[in-house]
Amino acid sequence: MSVQLGYYTLSVADLDRAAAFYGTLFGWEFSREHETHLHVTNTAVPMGLVSAGPSAQPNLYYHVSDIDAAVEQVRKLGGSTGEVFDSTSGRGCTCTDDQGTQISIWQPTPGFG
Repeated sequence: MSVQLGYYTLSVADLDRAAAFYGTLFGWEFSREHETHLHVTNTAVPMGLVSAGPSAQPNLYYHVSDIDAAVEQVRKLGGSTGEVFDSTSGRGCTCTDDQGTQISIWQPTPGFG
C-alpha cells in the first residue's frame, strides 16, 4: 500500500487573525477542533491551521492505517518519534527520519479521512 498525504496544517501565531486572512484570501471556512486548531471545512485535501507560531513550511501528516506499527517501524529504521496523541480527527505522531527531517503520521478516525 502506498502512503499518501492525509492532512496538513499551517502553523500560525494567531488563529483568529489567520482565519480572517486566509478566509478572505481563499474563501476557506473553518470549524474549531481545539483551542489551538481550526479545521478548514471546504478544501479538497484536508487541512487546518494550528497555533504553534509561524513557520515557513506546512506540517505534513501522512495517512497510515496502523499508527502503532508505523511508529515502531520509524524507530527500527533509525528514526525517532514523539508521543502518539489523540484528537477528534484521529491519532497522530511527530517523527524524525534517520537524517533529521521531521514529518508526522496520522491514523484518521473512521469516517474522517
